Amino acid sequence: MAALKFKELGNAKYKEGKYEDAVEAYGQAIEDDPTVAAYYTNRSAAFMMLKKFDEAFGDSKKAMEVDPAFVKGYIRGAKCQLQQGKLREAQMVLDDCLRTNPESPDAVKELETIKAVQLDWEKARELLGKSDFDRASYFIDRINPLCPDAPELMRMRADMLIGRGKYDDAVSITFLLLSRDRQNPDLLFLRGKALLYSGATDQAIKHLEEALRNDPDHRRARELRKLFKAMEKAKTEGNEFFKIGKCPEAIEAYTTALGMDPLNTTFNSTVYCNRAAAKMRKKDFKVALEDCDEALKLNADYVKAISRRAECLMQLEEYEESVREYERACQLDQDNRDLKLRLRDAKLELKKSKRKNYYKILEVAKDAQDHDIKKAYKRAALKWHPDKWCNGTDEEQEAAEKAFKDVGEAYSVLTDDQKRRRYDAGQDLEEIEGGGGGGCGGHGDHMDIFEMMFKQGGMGGGMGG
Repeated sequence: MAALKFKELGNAKYKEGKYEDAVEAYGQAIEDDPTVAAYYTNRSAAFMMLKKFDEAFGDSKKAMEVDPAFVKGYIRGAKCQLQQGKLREAQMVLDDCLRTNPESPDAVKELETIKAVQLDWEKARELLGKSDFDRASYFIDRINPLCPDAPELMRMRADMLIGRGKYDDAVSITFLLLSRDRQNPDLLFLRGKALLYSGATDQAIKHLEEALRNDPDHRRARELRKLFKAMEKAKTEGNEFFKIGKCPEAIEAYTTALGMDPLNTTFNSTVYCNRAAAKMRKKDFKVALEDCDEALKLNADYVKAISRRAECLMQLEEYEESVREYERACQLDQDNRDLKLRLRDAKLELKKSKRKNYYKILEVAKDAQDHDIKKAYKRAALKWHPDKWCNGTDEEQEAAEKAFKDVGEAYSVLTDDQKRRRYDAGQDLEEIEGGGGGGCGGHGDHMDIFEMMFKQGGMGGGMGG
């Protein structure tokens, strides 16, 4: 009676999740009556919940010895081995069961499960070897519920996670594995690879070198270390060329680095951003923008790439999008004073872009000198003078008159130092003229400018034909 009470107590503690207490209660039941196989399998189940697999398998074996016809003892032993990924050992237990109990449907069903796991395992290993990480993930996920404590499956999962770019998850798994087996070169390699791809390069190299100390012939560790050193060399060469202004050579070095390891997204994101900087220095803003986009595909929150993308957009006069990008960068790096200044400048350029662009109207650069502006005014004024369009359609005459007025406004502002400074600071014409329209608002004003310039001889020539 005492043994039965201890068994019931163990069952209650097991249901409550108090597995240590359950082990103790089942142990007292066994001590009181060591001839009941079920007490051993119950304690085996509690040991499995505590991850004490040696003790769990020992109890299942004891149950088989006490009662060779007790199928549950074999099933428990097989599950204990299966949970650790020991498929061959689990199958051997069930083979023993079927020799003793050939008609056991539970044993047959468990054996079929193990064979299915074996097939999934082989398929997952094959797909990992082909770097087909997405499909490998499917089979690993199918195996995991049955083999959650299998070190080999955890290594395969880490390899798959690295292949799918989930580096932090891989780092966590390899940390757990190394806590159980600190000198394992395969685990050191996997953790080094996960750290390398997550951007922790110093720690990564230490792990790869530790793997090689434990196994000097570890091919994958040696090749990965060699590959990364070559990538670093190419990137460093690009940086050195960039510093001395050799942008084509810098771009070539960065391109070489990018072609070495497409899986190393953290490294490649940095190199794309560096190559963008070299292209920006060459004023190739459109292609630089493409490199910024590639960097952000690999690292969506990379502030430097966002900032450079915003600058490219500024130079391409995409001001609204530039402002949005600077705002995003500021949100990610709220203490960055330089970004805040750049955002302010972008907002100013956006405001300026919504006014008439006098530089574009006259087709001159923003740093154009007075004589450049006068020459440009001559060309534009002659092109759009209303007398040249007197035979045009009503729409053409209206367009010409508007263009002629704009040319006069542009000349009036850009040849007046004070007005030009205010214009460059972001003010529109109304603000520049003090809110009253000023002296360049009407058709007559612009015709006066035209006639005055030609009468003074300051422009030379005439209307022409």
